[in-house]
Amino acid sequence: MYAAVLRSDADEPDFDPLASVRSRGVLALSAHVQDGVTRRLRVREEGALRMRFPPESPKRLDAVVVNVAGGMAGGDVYDCAFTAQAGAKLVVTSAAAEKVYRALGAPTRCDVRLRAEAGSTFLFAPQEAILFDRVRIHRRYDIDVDPAARLIALDAVILGRAAMGERVNTLVWRDAWRLRRDGKLLWADATRVEGDAEKLLAHSATGAGTCAFGTLVYAAPDAAQHIEPLREVLRCVKECEAAVTSFDGLLVARFLAHEGYRLRAALIAAVTSLPGGALPRSWST
Repeated sequence: MYAAVLRSDADEPDFDPLASVRSRGVLALSAHVQDGVTRRLRVREEGALRMRFPPESPKRLDAVVVNVAGGMAGGDVYDCAFTAQAGAKLVVTSAAAEKVYRALGAPTRCDVRLRAEAGSTFLFAPQEAILFDRVRIHRRYDIDVDPAARLIALDAVILGRAAMGERVNTLVWRDAWRLRRDGKLLWADATRVEGDAEKLLAHSATGAGTCAFGTLVYAAPDAAQHIEPLREVLRCVKECEAAVTSFDGLLVARFLAHEGYRLRAALIAAVTSLPGGALPRSWST
């Protein structure tokens, strides 16, 4: 169980002058096995979110999330739920990096629920979230994994676009993760960064001046067997600090980099070294 709070003086306005034009998005996907093939059982799309299903592999179902709003902004609300039923092989990703823009009032909210049932293999690998200056984002991930399931969950956050000379001096970034096995809480993680990101993350104990952050979670019966091979992979990544730990059938790896493309390369190397970690084509661009 882990929590990190970084805060400097940051006002939190509760009035949003553009509340009436904010975006809403709802997704729900349930995948099951039919005639030995993983297929869509239930699909729900509302508002700004859509899903596409490219036939990348006959052995699994690939779902690509598309935000037709062109990004997220303050006051937007997104709710997503993805389930891999017993024996299903499911991959959920995004079409491109998600841009999260500034908030004039209410924060951007994003709730994601993942469920991996017995015998399923579930890879949740959205591409990076790019946070811009004056962003306010609250995200929550709730994950439920069966003891006989295999789940990989990936998250990557980049503060601004270095090639564009962008800097993030003011932000509110809150993340909360809860992972349960058979309903029992196994891992809880919370991050809260508020204020001047450059100053808060400049210290060696916080971010050592980095602007790209990643988390990889692997929950499976054989998780402990992969800690040393994964550590060997992480020793070979370039210009990205990374570390991994294992407990209770779970691997958790952390990544810190000064550049987004370095983080991306390290995440790809780590994920593809794990069983069920074959990334979809959108990650190759």
